[in-house]
Amino acid sequence: MNPVLVRLQAERARAVEFIDTLLARVESESRDLVDAERSNLEATRQRIAELDAQIEPLAAFEDLRGVHHESSARVLAPVGPAPAADNGRSLGGGAAAEYRTAGGVIVDILRSRGFFPDRTANASSGPRFLPPDAEAASRLARAVVNQTTADTPGLLPTPIVGQVVNLIDASRPFITSLGGAKPMGGIPGKSFERPKITQHTQSGIQAAEKTALPSRAMKIDPITFTKATHGGTVDVSRQDIDWTSPSAWDILVRDLADVYAVDTEQDAANGLVAAVVTNTVAVATDDLAGWAAALYTAAGLVYKGGGRLPDRVWCSIDMWGMLGALVDTARLGFPPAGFAAGQLGESDLTQFGGYVLQLPRIVVPSFPDGTCIVGSSPLFEVYEETIGLLSVVEPSILGVEVAYGGYLAWGALEEKGFAKITGPAAP
Repeated sequence: MNPVLVRLQAERARAVEFIDTLLARVESESRDLVDAERSNLEATRQRIAELDAQIEPLAAFEDLRGVHHESSARVLAPVGPAPAADNGRSLGGGAAAEYRTAGGVIVDILRSRGFFPDRTANASSGPRFLPPDAEAASRLARAVVNQTTADTPGLLPTPIVGQVVNLIDASRPFITSLGGAKPMGGIPGKSFERPKITQHTQSGIQAAEKTALPSRAMKIDPITFTKATHGGTVDVSRQDIDWTSPSAWDILVRDLADVYAVDTEQDAANGLVAAVVTNTVAVATDDLAGWAAALYTAAGLVYKGGGRLPDRVWCSIDMWGMLGALVDTARLGFPPAGFAAGQLGESDLTQFGGYVLQLPRIVVPSFPDGTCIVGSSPLFEVYEETIGLLSVVEPSILGVEVAYGGYLAWGALEEKGFAKITGPAAP
C-alpha cells in the first residue's frame, strides 16, 4: 500500500472523528454551536475536501497496481512439486548457492518450475518442457537469504495513531447560560452604554380631593460596557505546515480558536464574580437543610435587589461536589415523606449539568474555589464580535503569521440581582 495514501486516509479519518466528537458533545449539552466550534467545523471541512482531492488519484493508482500483481501471480505460479524443506538445509548440502549472473537465476527458476524447454524433443510435435528439476530448486533455496525489519530500519515509518489529544474544554458554559454572547458588530467606539432606570416615578394615595398626586421624576443613568480585545498569534514555518502529519496547520487553527474561547469565558466569568459584592449568605450547616436555607435566603435577596427571582445557580467545581453529594445522598437514600426524588434536585458525575431545588445549576470551571452565585441571568450581559482567523504570508522567511481574536464586553445591569453563597467552614 502506498504510504502517502495511508497517511492521507488516516488524516481524513481523524478529521471525520473530530467532527463527530464535537457534534456529539454539543448534542449532549443540548446547546447551539459557539463561534469557535463553528470555525473549527469549517476549517475541518475544508481540510477534508483537500484530502479527498489528493486521495482520489492515489486510490485509482493502487487499483491499477492490484490488477498488475494479480496478473503476474497467475503467470509465475509454480506448476510442479515444491522443493522439500529440511529445517533450513536444502537438497545437495548446506552450502549457499552463488549465482554469477541474473540469467543463471532465471534459468534455475524455469527449471525448478518445469518451464525449461526439452531440446531433444521432436520439433514437429510441438514445444515440450522438461519436468521440474529438484536440483535447481535446491540451489534456489540455498541462495535465499532471510531479511527482517532489523535490516531496513530506514524504511519503517513511525505511525501516529488516533486524534491529537486535546485537553481544552471550549464549550463556554457561563456565556452559554446567559443565552450566549450578544452581537457587538456595528457598535462604534471603545465603549458603549446601556440605559438603566435608577429612579422610578411615584404613585400613592391622594391626600384629599383636588389635591396634587404624588410626583417624582424618573431618572435614567448609563451603564458603561468597555470593549476588550482578546486573541493569540503564532508565526509558523512553511515547512511545519507542509511536512507534518497530521497537518500542524489544522491543529494550530483549532487550538487558537479553542484557547480564545477559554480566555473569553474566563474573562466574563471573572467579571460576574467581581461584580457581586453586596449580597452574601453563609451556609450554617453542611447538610441539605443548611444549604436549602442559604439558597432560599439568597433568592430573597436577589428578588429584593433585582426585582425578579433567580433562574440560575453558578458554582465552581468544588462547590458542585458539595452540592451534588448532598443532593444525591438524599435523593438516592431516604427522601422526606411527601417529596418526590426530583424535587430535592439532581446531580450526575457524568456531566456538570443538573439542578437543586428546581433551580438549574451551572458549573463554571474557571470560577475560583468556594464560589457559588445565585442570580437572574438577564441581569448580566456579554457582548462579542469575533474577528476569527487572520493570516499573512512572510515570503522572505517562508513563514506564515496567523492570529485568532475578537472583541468582548460584559457588565452587570444590577449588582444586587445576584447573591454569593459561602460554604460551611468545615464541610
